[in-house]
Amino acid sequence: MARDLESLQDKLPPFPQDEAEAMIAASLERPLAQAFASFGPAVAAASIAQVHRGEVERDGTRRPVAIKVLRPNVASRFLRRDLTDFFFVAHKAEIYSAEARRLRLIEVINTMSRSVAMEMDLRLEAAALSEMAENTSNDPDFRIPTVDWDRTPTTC
Repeated sequence: MARDLESLQDKLPPFPQDEAEAMIAASLERPLAQAFASFGPAVAAASIAQVHRGEVERDGTRRPVAIKVLRPNVASRFLRRDLTDFFFVAHKAEIYSAEARRLRLIEVINTMSRSVAMEMDLRLEAAALSEMAENTSNDPDFRIPTVDWDRTPTTC
C-alpha cells in the first residue's frame, strides 16, 4: 500500500506531449490547432494532471493560458485498482484490529474516494475557480485566472 501511495506524490515526470495533445483534442472534439494558437510542453506535472503553457487568439491578439490535462487512465487506475486495494486493506484491518475499527478506515477510504473523484473532474475545479474570482473581484490583493469555458470540455 505504501508503494501505491508513492504514486500519488507530486512532482512526477510529465507524460508524453503527443498523448497530452491527443487527449485535449479528443476532449474538445476539435483539432488542437483550432483550439490553441500554441501549445507548449508541460511546465508542471503531478499525480493526477499536468499543466502546459499555451496561447489563444482572440480578435488578432494572443493571450497566454495554462492548460491542465489529466494523466492518461488516471481515473480508471485509481478507481479500479488503487481503491480496490485500499478497501481490501481497510476491510481486513477493521476485522482484525479494534484500533482500525475505531478509526473507521473504510469511511476514511470512502471520503478519500469522493475527494479524489471531485479532484479529477476539471469542470468542478474550473467552477470553483470562477466562484473564487467572483468572490474576490473587489479585493485588489487577489488575482484569479479567468476560466475559458469555450476550452473547458463538458466531459473530462
